[in-house]
Amino acid sequence: MDMTTSDPLVGATLDQRYFVESRIAGGGMATVYVAHDLRLDRRLALKVMHPSLAQDPTFVQRFINEAHSVAKLSHPNVVQVFDQGEDRGHVFLAMEYVPGRTLRALLKERGRLSARDALQVMAPVLAALGAAHQAGMVHRDIKPENVLITEDGRIKVADFGLARAVEQSTQGLTRTGTLMGTAAYLAPEQIERGTADARTDVYAAGIMLYELLTGSQPHTGETPIAIAYQHVNEDVPRPSHFLPGLPPEVDALVTKATERDPRYRPGNAGQFLAKVLEVLHRLPQTPETGGPLPPVAPAAAATAAVTAPQLIAGGAGPGTENATMIVEMGPGAPYDDDDDYADDYPGDGPPGRRRGVLLGAGAAALALIVFVAGWWFLVGRFEEVPEVVGAEQEAACAAVRDAGLKCLVADEAVYSDETAGTVGAVDPEAGERLSPGDEVTISLSKGPREVEMPDFKGEDISNALKEMEELGFAPENLEQNVVDAEDVPPGQVISTDPEPGQVADRESTVTFEVSRGIDVPPVAGQKVEDAERTLTDLGLTVNIVEVESDSVDEGLVISQNPDTGATLSAGSVVELTVSTGPPGVEIPDVVGMSVRDAKEELEDAGFKVKVERILGGRIVAEQSHTGKAPEGTEITITATPFAFEGEDDD
Repeated sequence: MDMTTSDPLVGATLDQRYFVESRIAGGGMATVYVAHDLRLDRRLALKVMHPSLAQDPTFVQRFINEAHSVAKLSHPNVVQVFDQGEDRGHVFLAMEYVPGRTLRALLKERGRLSARDALQVMAPVLAALGAAHQAGMVHRDIKPENVLITEDGRIKVADFGLARAVEQSTQGLTRTGTLMGTAAYLAPEQIERGTADARTDVYAAGIMLYELLTGSQPHTGETPIAIAYQHVNEDVPRPSHFLPGLPPEVDALVTKATERDPRYRPGNAGQFLAKVLEVLHRLPQTPETGGPLPPVAPAAAATAAVTAPQLIAGGAGPGTENATMIVEMGPGAPYDDDDDYADDYPGDGPPGRRRGVLLGAGAAALALIVFVAGWWFLVGRFEEVPEVVGAEQEAACAAVRDAGLKCLVADEAVYSDETAGTVGAVDPEAGERLSPGDEVTISLSKGPREVEMPDFKGEDISNALKEMEELGFAPENLEQNVVDAEDVPPGQVISTDPEPGQVADRESTVTFEVSRGIDVPPVAGQKVEDAERTLTDLGLTVNIVEVESDSVDEGLVISQNPDTGATLSAGSVVELTVSTGPPGVEIPDVVGMSVRDAKEELEDAGFKVKVERILGGRIVAEQSHTGKAPEGTEITITATPFAFEGEDDD
């Protein structure tokens, strides 16, 4: 069935520039069309996001940010992004048109590839990933479907950054068709912790190499969860288990790249590429059944990011041990039954050919050394500021430090489209090159400066003000205009400026028109019973708090909150602070003491003493007050006639 004729976008023009010619592919996230750029008169591929994703503003913003980052990535093995836009709800990418087929299609046709063919495919894939890792980007979705083979045999990697946009918008595995669709290539740390860095791409590349060699994936299951469980709990088997004749060094490539602990994998695609090239150069060219693989790339076009010391005996000078560089890879040689393998084993060929090979190798080595030296002094000794906008503070600083730079966090947050609390801006900007140890300042986001004004009509003004403060508006920017409105209950919002649905600037004033409420009367100094009656008669609720006071008599109102003149709605609470009189003094317990000692102790505590004797009693039998009483209170003590020997009364 030809879906082109029924596709409404075919024949349409997006952004008044891209005329859609035909539909060529569809996936879980987007549909790809061949389009004509009317402005630059060229054919290109147009990737249009599915409507379900285009309606998600968070995804659209992430998608735009990632598209901008990917557009800066220029590498011959990366599908170039030319433009990004939105037209009538269609969010799209304008990309390089790559006629050919996917690596998945080749794998289905061939079943599996020879060791040499597989490594020749992996080399440019890793070259593309290495360039991305150098730019601070992680692909997150390496699989044969995202590797394109052009009609002349060049390899190109597609969909850089799109997996990250989907992942951050849908929170990992929560949406069908995002990461769930590629569970076979997920690294254990992605499944367990949701984290991804250059080493997760290395893991996916190792899985893809295993699949190219064996024709099947190492972990399979009926559900993505079952496959993910195997990634976390089981090692990837050695390909030689199914291919007994496979060279052990090829086995080791797969094993090292698919270590479950990321600490034991190559640190990035450039390091993995260096190992792949080292093994590839030692493999003999042997004809395989199934026909030759098309050339990997023309001699003048294929480039790869590799580690210099892996290719230059003795290194390339001080400071280059871990430097990453661009070198010519050369074409992958098609197999031929008449090939005498002389290029791989120069010692077995004629003397003239051996000399030619040695001279060529020497010239190549000299050119490489000159290139490395120039690269180091012009580019290699500088570190590139990674893209950390939108990341959490801890992860952003870790990425900056991993790049060899010093991370500083600005004291003040900035307005940005990023989620509040994540990185909103970085200075210098991502992609800038700095000397090792230079400072990079990240500023946390306090959210967008402009928000949509909520509808508070009919709500209590206190609730409206609280919600606005939660949206980031300062209290001093929230003004009230109290008016008389017979049809609106006191204290309720009548209208707002800006109006609901309009843009509200968090640095500008927002005005609330509020129905006049109940004016709180003055009740301080009144008896608590009278004050409470006055307020409740007005429809207010009273809350009483008692405190001691030297200056206000017991039972009188000391203060009120809100104070006189405040306007409240019916049912609002007014708190009254009421005096309980002067602070109390602890009364000594004098029962059982002689009258003389009891009087002395009570008077020392600040009390007056009255003595009542029964039959001339000299021992205190009871006292009128216990606990606490204001200083100067008269305490009556009653004495009995029973006296201890030697005691005298006063």
